[in-house]
Amino acid sequence: NIEVKYNTKIGEDISIEEIYKNHDAMYVAIGAQIGKSLRLEGIDANNVFSAVEMLDEIGHDRKPDYTGRRVVVVGGGNVAMDAARSALRCGAKDVRIIYRRRQEDMTALAAEIESSIMEGIELMTLQAPVKIEKDENGDCAGLWVQPQMIGPCRGGRPAPINAVSKSQFLVPCDVLLIAVGQDIVSKPFEDFGMPAQWNIFKSGLDTAVEEIPGVFTGGDCATGPSTVIRAIAAGKVAAHNIDEYLGYHHTL
Repeated sequence: NIEVKYNTKIGEDISIEEIYKNHDAMYVAIGAQIGKSLRLEGIDANNVFSAVEMLDEIGHDRKPDYTGRRVVVVGGGNVAMDAARSALRCGAKDVRIIYRRRQEDMTALAAEIESSIMEGIELMTLQAPVKIEKDENGDCAGLWVQPQMIGPCRGGRPAPINAVSKSQFLVPCDVLLIAVGQDIVSKPFEDFGMPAQWNIFKSGLDTAVEEIPGVFTGGDCATGPSTVIRAIAAGKVAAHNIDEYLGYHHTL
């Protein structure tokens, strides 16, 4: 029998120690469920949201109303494309994606980028966010950007540098969605004793956490943000190894 508890806050509603004490094995697959932010002047403006959280709201049937609004998405990954396309479905009249590198440098799948363009979303590449413009009510009124040019390669990709000959300009918007990466809420589990580096849990190829018998981890929280299919594969590996750990040795 499987009991599912929704909206349970680990470390608040229930402690990890309690879970570990009352069960024979524990699999931690919390994903990368929060969005990273940007250190920009005006980031506290109203109507500035995490794209990850916006998509999570839609997934829980809480659809935002962007009817008639101008939406800007900052980022170049799959989350940015999903957020931009979802904004259209939430009634936005104009959606733009701001990205500081070139289109070919985007980490999003080519099909996602192509679909976004086909739906009328404008890609504003080689533009780096500088600050957020507020109106008299503290609402987001636009995003100031600095044109970029391609510099030397770093980490396998060309690094953007300021195009000093070109001036900053304002991209008007009513809603700003930040999609510059995802992060993992690892601290409660680190406090429990699970080792992590840069918020990513450490485990062996068998998904076992060596330091704590009976604890296994997989998915985005153990690899960093990746694909759904890779997370599913980790779950299958963990299920097999938990079966072995409990001494059943079932043929799977």
